[in-house]
Amino acid sequence: MIQMNSREKLLSIGLVAALGIWAAWTLAVKPTQERIQTLERILPEKQAQVQELQAKGIEYVALENEFEDLRAKMAAQDPAFQLLPFLEAMIQRHKLAGHVTTMGQDTILPQPDYSETVVTIEMQDITLKQLISFLSAVETSEAVVQVGSLHIRKDATNDALLDATVGIYSPRMASLSAQLAPVS
Repeated sequence: MIQMNSREKLLSIGLVAALGIWAAWTLAVKPTQERIQTLERILPEKQAQVQELQAKGIEYVALENEFEDLRAKMAAQDPAFQLLPFLEAMIQRHKLAGHVTTMGQDTILPQPDYSETVVTIEMQDITLKQLISFLSAVETSEAVVQVGSLHIRKDATNDALLDATVGIYSPRMASLSAQLAPVS
C-alpha cells in the first residue's frame, strides 16, 4: 500500500468530498431545479386546460339535459302530428295566407333512428312585425318545431315591406315515425 502523509490524506479527502458534492449537484440538485422550473412554467397552462375542460363538462351536461328534454317533448307530442297542416293553421291564424307564395315539405334522414321534416315557406310583402309575430308563435308552440333558417330581403316594390324565406324543422325519432307508417 502507498504511504501518504497527512497533507496528502487531507487533499485526497478534500478531492473525494469535492467529487461527491459535484456528483450530487449534477445527478440530484440540478435536474430537480430544472424540473421545478418546467413545472412552474407548465402548471398554469394545465390549470387553464382543467378550467376549460370543466367548462366544457358543464356545457356538455347542459346540452345533454336539453337533448333529454327534447326527447321527452318529442315522446309526449301527438304521434299523428304533421308539420305542414300545423304551419298552415298558424299562417291562417296570423293572417299571412295571402302573403305565402310557396310552401314545400321535405324529410331529412341524418341518422337511421332520427328524421326531420322541413317546411320551407316563401312569403312576400309582409311587415317585420308580422314576421316576428309568426316566428314567435312557431317557437313558443307546444309542438316540437323550431325555426331552422331565415332569410329576409327588402321588398323590391315597397321599402316598408319584406320578403322572407323561412325553414321550419320538426324532429322525429324513428320509433315515433314507425308508428305513423302504414302497415302493409
